[in-house]
Amino acid sequence: MDISRTEVRGKKVILLNGSRVERSTGKVVHIEAPDKLLLAAQRNPDAVAFGYMAKAGRWVASA
Repeated sequence: MDISRTEVRGKKVILLNGSRVERSTGKVVHIEAPDKLLLAAQRNPDAVAFGYMAKAGRWVASA
């Protein structure tokens, strides 16, 4: 499982799933529903990790 890190609203967060990472560089190349990730980050400003629920099509704060 690739755990990726990205910056959302000026804060480094961990994406537990819902993203693809290029193995050679370790950079995130695709994030599922980035607009919904921003909304989840606004609702949970203290969260440091997010997970993507594919069936529901939304991001949830995990930690």
